Amino acid sequence: MHPELFTLPVLGIGVKTYGFCLMVGFLSAVWLAMRRAARVKADPDRVIDLSFLALVFGVGGARLFYVIHYWKTDFAPLKNVWFAVIDIRQGGLEFLGGFLGATAAVMIYLAIKRQSIRLYLDILAPGLLWGLAIGRIGCFFNGCCFGGVCVAEGTDQAKYPWAVEFPYGSPAHLRQWQDRDVTIPAELISMAGNAGLPLPAATLNLSVEARERPQRDIDDLKTALAEAKEIDADSAEVRALNSEIKSKEAVLVAWRKKNHLDALEMAQRFPSREHPERKTSVSELQDLAAQCHSLPVHPTQLYASVSAFLMSGLLSAVFYVRKRHGIVIALAAVLYPISRFVIEMIRTDNPHDTLGLTISQFVSVLVFAGGVAFIVVIYKWMPERSPRADAARPVEEPEAA
Repeated sequence: MHPELFTLPVLGIGVKTYGFCLMVGFLSAVWLAMRRAARVKADPDRVIDLSFLALVFGVGGARLFYVIHYWKTDFAPLKNVWFAVIDIRQGGLEFLGGFLGATAAVMIYLAIKRQSIRLYLDILAPGLLWGLAIGRIGCFFNGCCFGGVCVAEGTDQAKYPWAVEFPYGSPAHLRQWQDRDVTIPAELISMAGNAGLPLPAATLNLSVEARERPQRDIDDLKTALAEAKEIDADSAEVRALNSEIKSKEAVLVAWRKKNHLDALEMAQRFPSREHPERKTSVSELQDLAAQCHSLPVHPTQLYASVSAFLMSGLLSAVFYVRKRHGIVIALAAVLYPISRFVIEMIRTDNPHDTLGLTISQFVSVLVFAGGVAFIVVIYKWMPERSPRADAARPVEEPEAA
């Protein structure tokens, strides 16, 4: 698990591994789709337009699907709920929602432009699975979309050599703690604000500089204020410093609450396990957390990635030998739901709250049925080539006499 890939120098902004993988998946999928379009004399520029349209509506659909699914548990209790809805920095996207949103947007756009829907959906379909495959690698590093416990019977040892253990504070670890499959030392259970829940890993990993700098800045301002008062207690500088101190103190209170620093300070009141005569240090809390991890679980993110790579390769091969336009996207709508339905049986992060299925399994059934129906329609009622396919070809300039 490595949710942050690197930090941009000077700016100090962290680049999330999940977001980076989404970017790489999207850009490489667009490049491959453009090459595919050029091979069949379609318009590569049209592919770029469709790809960015699919990106916007795909991310929007994926987020909307996730928000609707987890509204009661993850969003409704929050104060700043609308900010949480659009905050996707930690993930929270459902691929099926993105697939439906992107497909609908692309079809509407092509219909308005009077372009071949079947041709361009066939061009884009392999890239859709390619992008998913790389995105799932991001899921693995982010720790989301985890699988069920995978241990040998009667032990806590991995049943298969590819099973993985996620670290303290990861989604898999927290779920297993909630299910009482693993335990957490008492020092790491928050008793302030976040009472009864484990201290967030991000709180434990804050550097000394990050923890102490905000308060030091306020102390420096207070020192400057005292010096300014000695010169002129009614000066504009005094008023400005007072205002700035009040502003920074309000920000500090909110920042401490967000980062659970009160809980961290309470955890430090525990007697040290190594030296009981003194309190526990942050480094000792970090060492305790490092000893905690999840039980071995199925790396369902990697299962999904391998499956998507294979499907992308198959769809790409079918694209060049197909006899009927539309068959590639139809196969994608049939094959992916099968893969997703099976993987959902191994995942444990989604509840079975829709007719005994997870919401993704339920939607997979609907998409699969739609894909089968589309194949029947293609073979029974549609011509082999889309009538608008020729319109997708760029007009060749006449040769000079």
